[in-house]
Amino acid sequence: MTRNLRFADGEPSTLSQRKADLRAYMKGKRAENTNRDIKEQRLIEHFYEAIFPKTEGAGICLTFFIYLSFFREAPTDRLIERLIADGHKVYCPRVENGEMYAVEYGEDFTLSDYGIREPVGERFTGKIDVAVIPFLAVDKQGNRLGYGKGYYDRYLKQSPARRVAFGYQFQIVNEVPCEAWDEKMDVLVTDEEVLFIT
Repeated sequence: MTRNLRFADGEPSTLSQRKADLRAYMKGKRAENTNRDIKEQRLIEHFYEAIFPKTEGAGICLTFFIYLSFFREAPTDRLIERLIADGHKVYCPRVENGEMYAVEYGEDFTLSDYGIREPVGERFTGKIDVAVIPFLAVDKQGNRLGYGKGYYDRYLKQSPARRVAFGYQFQIVNEVPCEAWDEKMDVLVTDEEVLFIT
């Protein structure tokens, strides 16, 4: 279920303040999240339903750009393992000098300044078919609220990949405050539904 969120302190809030308030609220909601193992399995099932329709032929091989889940984000490790086992190529984010790029998923990782795992290896410059993106909040128009650093927005602006917002149902809201540089999602995948943005 989506919901309207209001943060009133007596004064009209700026767009940046609305984003900050929504980020804080959603971080609190994620801290209360339960039954994560069950939700993770549903997320994987819904992801496969969204990306691999039953009408498609067997043997399709895609390249994926998938975030490595951190803290209370929707987990991606089992999804990555399944995709690789099914013959797909998986690349994950690495940030250097303020810019994000794709590196092939492997056994070796380093930790970013934020404590996020990052793959070790060479930058991948080929085509990415599907980008799996984390979010704090998202609306049904495809507007996404991230952590405010703009890494994914800048990366997606240069990529023709299909954009999949991957998270929990409670993170869907009626409206995400957005700005001109915020990149929209194409598909929402949660533990309860798949929503294609029209």
